[in-house]
Amino acid sequence: MELLEVVGWIATLIVISSFLINDMLRLRTVNLIGAFCWLIYGILAVSSSIIFLNIVIVGIQSFKIWKLIQNAKS
Repeated sequence: MELLEVVGWIATLIVISSFLINDMLRLRTVNLIGAFCWLIYGILAVSSSIIFLNIVIVGIQSFKIWKLIQNAKS
């Protein structure tokens, strides 16, 4: 199996596992890690659509995680 496929499968398993999580902070964190893995996949595959999508998802998840942490401190 090539490195590209390994990264894709790891990213897939991480994103799928995020759907099994009920705690919102943990869910978003796991999904952020999955999106980051998909971003690496997109870079390795030189796929601009995958790169763009996962940059957006990483940004959204990072913002949402930051907001959850801020709200927990209040």
